[in-house]
Amino acid sequence: MSYGELREQAWNFFQMQAGQRLMTFNYYVLISSLLCTGLASSLKDDPNSSYLGASFGLLLILFSFVFWKLDRRNSDLIKGAEEALKFFEESSILNDTEGMPHVANDSCGRNLLLREKKQMWTWKFWKCSFSYTECFGLVSPSSPSRA
Repeated sequence: MSYGELREQAWNFFQMQAGQRLMTFNYYVLISSLLCTGLASSLKDDPNSSYLGASFGLLLILFSFVFWKLDRRNSDLIKGAEEALKFFEESSILNDTEGMPHVANDSCGRNLLLREKKQMWTWKFWKCSFSYTECFGLVSPSSPSRA
């Protein structure tokens, strides 16, 4: 395989995994919403509803764990694809200017800027930079944040 074909393969793999990660998260939101709706509707005065509510709660825990593990897997695969793309960009013939990667070396430059933004923490949380993992972790109760 040629250099260009390997780079294209790495990019296609990155795109596929990133899309799969977002799709997985969308399914998690859908399934957890349905389970929460079932849990809320089971809180009626019916004596058998406590068993139904407990079942919905246990299913929510199970699905949260499974989707968290899927998210970790997708995150690891995306990081591997990012490393491959960084390798191809760093080995390109485009020269850095003033300590910054060439504008065409998109991943390298963007990662450098994101790292700088992440170090600028402020109490105004809406101005801070968050990763996908951190955002997903805020929404998903069982997802511990990992950048």
